[in-house]
Amino acid sequence: MLKRAIALLCCIAVPAVEAQVRVVDSSPQSVRSGANRQQESIEQKTEAYNQIQSLLQEVSELRALVEEQGHEISRLKQLQLDNYVDLDRRVSFLTGNAAKAKDLDVAANSADSAASTESPASSANGMSEVDEYKAAYDLLRQRQVDQSLVAFKDYLKKYPSGEFAANSCYWLGEIFLLKNQLPQARDWFAKLLQDFPDSNKVPDAKFKLGKVYHLLGDKKKAKPLLDEAAAGVGDAARLAKQYLKDNF
Repeated sequence: MLKRAIALLCCIAVPAVEAQVRVVDSSPQSVRSGANRQQESIEQKTEAYNQIQSLLQEVSELRALVEEQGHEISRLKQLQLDNYVDLDRRVSFLTGNAAKAKDLDVAANSADSAASTESPASSANGMSEVDEYKAAYDLLRQRQVDQSLVAFKDYLKKYPSGEFAANSCYWLGEIFLLKNQLPQARDWFAKLLQDFPDSNKVPDAKFKLGKVYHLLGDKKKAKPLLDEAAAGVGDAARLAKQYLKDNF
């Protein structure tokens, strides 16, 4: 009897336990909890994915910015090199062809002054106007740019309307353009055009002033000057035409 009773109790208890387990496992609260955990996991993955995409976008934008800055630095370096080469070419041409150069002829002007029956004007240091201008120009030819800048300014202080005043303004503009100090270059080229409209440096000054305005981002002022320079003849006209072709 006892064995039968125990067996009967086991038969009753086992299904009851299984039923209880099934009830617990399939309760609405358990289902909601599992669903919530699954939803949280999905949201976390989605957020992580969005963050990764955002970081990738930022990296892409930064890479583009670095490349753009690299191109701009290269452009500025090339511009400075072009200005230096242009200046050096002009200096070499003028010093090597003094007898033929009409725009800046230090040797010829010195010879004319020496041949004159009148003594050239002299400054307090005993140097004539020609000598002071030639000294400033020689410094530039020797690539002593900063010293040449000071010397040209000193010349203009002593001879604001001198024989070489227009040329001095031009070379000061060239020096500041070489140093990439565009506002100062603009002012000196503009001064030449305003104060010395009959100078034979006017075509060159128009081309360079137009170029400076373009580099400063003012195309409205740049193009008329470049057009005027291109309409002329000689080296300035050729350079202006090429510059217009490349930039407008």
